[in-house]
Amino acid sequence: MGKQGMTHPFGPWRGFNLLEKFTVDRNSPFVELDFQRMSEWGFDFVRLPMDYRCWIIDNDLYEINEKVMRDIDQTVEYGKIYGIHVNMCFHRAPGYCINPPKERLNLWRNKEVMEACEYHWSFFAKRYKGIPSTQVSFNLVNEPLGDDLSEDIGTSISTYGQFVNRILRAIKEIDPERLVIADGLITKGNYEPVLGIDDPLFGQSFHMYEPGWLTHLGAEWAHAWYVYGENEQPTYPGVAPNLDRYSEKLPLNSSDRGAYMAYRDIRVDKAWLENWMKNYLDLKKKGTFIHCGELGIYAKKVPRNSQLNWYNDILDILSECNVGWAIWNFRGSFGVINTGREEFHSKTLSNGDRLDGELLNTVRRHL
Repeated sequence: MGKQGMTHPFGPWRGFNLLEKFTVDRNSPFVELDFQRMSEWGFDFVRLPMDYRCWIIDNDLYEINEKVMRDIDQTVEYGKIYGIHVNMCFHRAPGYCINPPKERLNLWRNKEVMEACEYHWSFFAKRYKGIPSTQVSFNLVNEPLGDDLSEDIGTSISTYGQFVNRILRAIKEIDPERLVIADGLITKGNYEPVLGIDDPLFGQSFHMYEPGWLTHLGAEWAHAWYVYGENEQPTYPGVAPNLDRYSEKLPLNSSDRGAYMAYRDIRVDKAWLENWMKNYLDLKKKGTFIHCGELGIYAKKVPRNSQLNWYNDILDILSECNVGWAIWNFRGSFGVINTGREEFHSKTLSNGDRLDGELLNTVRRHL
C-alpha cells in the first residue's frame, strides 16, 4: 500500500527532548521523575538525542557497554509505565555530529565508519525488536548538514538519501515493523526531506528554530545572535531591528553577516512560519508521517511576550496540521523547568526544581 491517504496508528506525539546521553561527558541514567511529570501534564513523547560514545568501550566502535544500554532500556520501561513514546536518536552517530568535536572519520565519505553506523543501528533494531512502534521509534541521525553549509562535514541530498536507504534497509531486515524517522538535510534555504521512499513506517522530521534572532537570542554557541542579543530586544511577530548595524562591518562571506542579512527587512509572523514549514506540511497531506523533533526558544534574553507569541503560533500551526513535536529541552534553558530566567519561574516543585508555569500552560493548551 502506498502512503497516499494513509492514516497511521501512531501520533501525533507531543513532548520533550531528554539530554542524559546528549554527550559522552554527561552519560547519566534517564530520570523517572521526568516521565512522571510529563505524563501528569499530558505529554506522551520523549526524544533521546544520544552520543554513540556513551555506549562503546575504549573507543572501539564494535564493543558495546551493556550497562549503558540498560539505561536506554529503562526509558522503554518508563515509557510503558507512563504512556510515553520513546524516540531514540543518534545525535552523534559514528562519523557525524553537527556539534564539535569533529569525528575522526566522515560518515558520508568513509566506508569503514558507514559500516560501523549500520552496525549500531542493527544492534538497536535487534535489541528492541518486538516492542511495537507505538512505543519506540528510531531517528537515524541528528541534523545532517548540506554541503552548501559545510564543505568539511556536510553532504549532498543524494549521498544523504543513500545513507537513509541503507540504514533503513538494515533496520527493516531485522525488524520490518519499526517506525524509522529521518531528519531533513539542512541547507541554506531550509530542511530538505528525503524523497522516494515508499514505506508506510518511514517518517520525516524537521526542527523549528526560526527565526534565529528570536530562538537563539543571546545563545553563546550561536555567535551572530549572541552578539545581537547584547543590545537588541527584538519582538515577535515583527522585523528584527538594526540588522544592518551588525552586518555592515563584516566580510561579505562571513557566516554571521549571512545570518543577519537573511532576515533583513523580513517580517516574521505566523504566515511566514507556516510557509517555512510548507514542504513538510505538504508531505503530511500526502500521507507521510511527519514530526517536529526539536523546537524552542533559548530563554536567556528573549522578551516574554515574544516567547509566548511564538509558541502559540508554532504550536497552532502544528496542531492544525496534526503534526507532533518535541521541545528542546525539558529541564534547561529551552524548557519549562530550571530555565535560568528566574523572573519566568512561578513555582517551586517538590524536589526544589523551579517551574515556568506560564510557559507550561501555554504549551499544554496545544495538546
